[in-house]
Amino acid sequence: MHASTDMRIVKCFDGLHYSFELLTFNYQGLYDTCVSISQDHTNLIPALSRCWHIVDIVHRIREISQAIPGLSKKNGELIKFLNATSVAESYRHYIQHLREELSKPDLNPFPVWGALSWVDPQNNSKSYTAVIGAQTPGTSYAGCVYDLKERKWVSKVTLAIGKFSFNFDNVYEATILFREFVLPWLTSTYKSGIKIKNEIPIYTFIISDKKTLD
Repeated sequence: MHASTDMRIVKCFDGLHYSFELLTFNYQGLYDTCVSISQDHTNLIPALSRCWHIVDIVHRIREISQAIPGLSKKNGELIKFLNATSVAESYRHYIQHLREELSKPDLNPFPVWGALSWVDPQNNSKSYTAVIGAQTPGTSYAGCVYDLKERKWVSKVTLAIGKFSFNFDNVYEATILFREFVLPWLTSTYKSGIKIKNEIPIYTFIISDKKTLD
């Protein structure tokens, strides 16, 4: 089947389109949720939820993008995106294999769900790190990454696990940049064109008790 009529193109478009939408939804509220933790500690859970959803979504976008029929694995935009978001693979692997991680005789010294940090909205020289989980001896926490050369924070929100830092601003920017390439590419590749409809059909199903119908 020719790529221009291959329904896999449409399926990949659907998968990517809604993944990008989910990514934007979780990212746009992430920083404000983190900032609010200082006043209301219960907001830690919504913040962590957004963080790990973003990890999962970026991983999903990476997987779908490499399954697109006709898109060369050597494509420059694809390679740039995969390189910029490779940290998502490390985080995904870690959380998916948490059983093995927690079964090791020498446990990692960082918190199970990572160390969540964010930059102060009023004072750009200050950042915070939430102490997540049990505060046992030897536990280590990593904060926001500061670029000494550029003299600025790498990201306003960071989730650190061991030697890795998931810098959400950078990952989001790289993913959205890839979106600006890949969705138009998919649209132009499919012969009949792909259109996004704002109206979503919703079907209603009613379960009735047969006795009431007699």
